[in-house]
Amino acid sequence: MVCDGRRAARGARAERAPRSGAGLTLVEMIVVIVIAGIVAGIAARFIAGPVKGFVDTARRAELVDAADTALKHMIRELRQALPNSIRVACSGRCIEFLRVLEGGRYRARPPGDPLRFTPSSPDDRFDVVGQLQRLAEIDTGPGPNDCVQGRADCLVVYNTGQPGANAWARDNMATITAVVDDGAADGSDHIRFNNLSFSSGRAFPYPSPQQRFYVVDTPVTFHCDLTAGTIRRYQDYRIEATQPTDPASPPLSLAPSPPLVVDRVSACRFTYSPGSSTRAGLVTATLTVTEAGESVTLLQQAHVPNQP
Repeated sequence: MVCDGRRAARGARAERAPRSGAGLTLVEMIVVIVIAGIVAGIAARFIAGPVKGFVDTARRAELVDAADTALKHMIRELRQALPNSIRVACSGRCIEFLRVLEGGRYRARPPGDPLRFTPSSPDDRFDVVGQLQRLAEIDTGPGPNDCVQGRADCLVVYNTGQPGANAWARDNMATITAVVDDGAADGSDHIRFNNLSFSSGRAFPYPSPQQRFYVVDTPVTFHCDLTAGTIRRYQDYRIEATQPTDPASPPLSLAPSPPLVVDRVSACRFTYSPGSSTRAGLVTATLTVTEAGESVTLLQQAHVPNQP
């Protein structure tokens, strides 16, 4: 009987004893959590730096790309400006120019139909030496003011930008009324001619030493708005002697849907140094774009032709 009682007591104690490997105690779980937190914190310190660096580098690359693309776009167009037509206003935040669509050389003397510069007998046509490459793109109009109002392309000869030879003041500008490919050729060198007529009401004031002429299709303005943080491009508005500076007022307000060139702009500046007889004009554009408190500033310069 005594032996049976001892066996029963040992069996009861065995049943109450915890089984090895049955689970974790609360203390063990807390220890595991604490250790895991320490490991995660250490790992985060090593990982956070590279991740932040990657994000910052990606943002800087995007800002640089946006600024560089905008500057290249504007400089590329400024190289198409009519010689001596670039002008800057708005404390360096507006730059305007007359865009050249086509250019060539006019016939200065016979045979053929030369361009006359006699004030007493204004000319209305001349032969083009060679062939116009973009003849089909030239817009014509019947009225003498059509090109100034943006309804036709303008013919410009010898634009120096000085009084008496300034296209903005319409001193040497005329509306193109007709462009005809007559298919003729010079018997000696087989140069093709195109007959081009214009409406001026008076003779051009000065001949070009190199017999150059230009076809201007529109004025263009790049306007930097620091309040909106944007640069927008305006075209197809009327030509004014005074440079427009307010996009909300005519003539810029009449430009159809000015496209966005770049956003996130925090600073910008355009400068123009007119050329001389020994060097071309120089355009300098500085642009700063900002995002998340970080700014990128780029500067680009370009020589622009000034030989009229």
